[in-house]
Amino acid sequence: MRFMEKRDYALYNAIQKNEWFFFFKTLPALVHYVAGNVSFWRHIGRPPEDADDILTCLLVWQRFPNLAVRSAHSFLLFLKAIHLIHVKVPCFKTLTNYQANERMRYYLDLCIEESSKPLSILEHDFATDMTGVRTNTFSSWYSLRCNKQINKRDHIASHITTGVRSNIVTCVDVCVKKGMDNVIFRKHVKETAKNFSVQEWSGDGTYQSRENCTAVREAHGVPFFKLKKGITKKPKGHPAWKDMLERNEKDKEAYDRSYHKRSNVESTNHAKKARLGNNVRSKLDTAREQEEHLKWVNHNILVLNRAQLEWGIKPHFD
Repeated sequence: MRFMEKRDYALYNAIQKNEWFFFFKTLPALVHYVAGNVSFWRHIGRPPEDADDILTCLLVWQRFPNLAVRSAHSFLLFLKAIHLIHVKVPCFKTLTNYQANERMRYYLDLCIEESSKPLSILEHDFATDMTGVRTNTFSSWYSLRCNKQINKRDHIASHITTGVRSNIVTCVDVCVKKGMDNVIFRKHVKETAKNFSVQEWSGDGTYQSRENCTAVREAHGVPFFKLKKGITKKPKGHPAWKDMLERNEKDKEAYDRSYHKRSNVESTNHAKKARLGNNVRSKLDTAREQEEHLKWVNHNILVLNRAQLEWGIKPHFD
């Protein structure tokens, strides 16, 4: 029988009360560290907006996911008037244009990486998962079986890797196309291992493959995947695969304990959807992907607030 840990309500209250103070203090430091000296100008035509101004405005906007872009523009002007943000606020059309600009993806990846680094002293076990994110468009087709027109809401796929103790997100890939799960998994292992000391890595049956086991071993970690029926121990050039199956046979209870650490990535997905929205409003594919990416950066800032109060880990973006 599983028992729930008793919540420390004094700590929980402190985290909630400090949330907005921490957000508006940490956000400009993180953005300036990532994009403070970046210019998109190619010395042709009118100079564009500064990258840190754009990134700050986009992150604040997606912290309030139900705001339409014109309302968000007004809200940003209000925040500037009361000196909560110190940036040049572009027009609402410029915001949507930059959200659909593929050049922003590089800086969003940097924000995820730099905001996760402070937790490197705490996190050693990781889990990867994919969740669907709703859009505001529908696909329709005629079903011969039902003899009627069927409408289905479109989704995009959000792949994340989290530390299982704090739920910090170390890597994010958001894509419209499907079928890239294992390629993305190996990319996440490689990128996470640059900044973290990996001990264990768990994932559901989607990621059960010999190549993925080898990728985790090369990162000095131990893989724990959901094992499907009918698989064989044949390594086929990947001894980490055979070792994983033998660990399961030798002590299934211990294997399951490590595997079920992946439940924390499900909690991460739920927390982000509950706090920052479970759908994207943009129409263009690139804008949808980056809208979801922006929300994960905001999720990491929320986790850093908790880390400061619970574990005494203070982020420094110098």
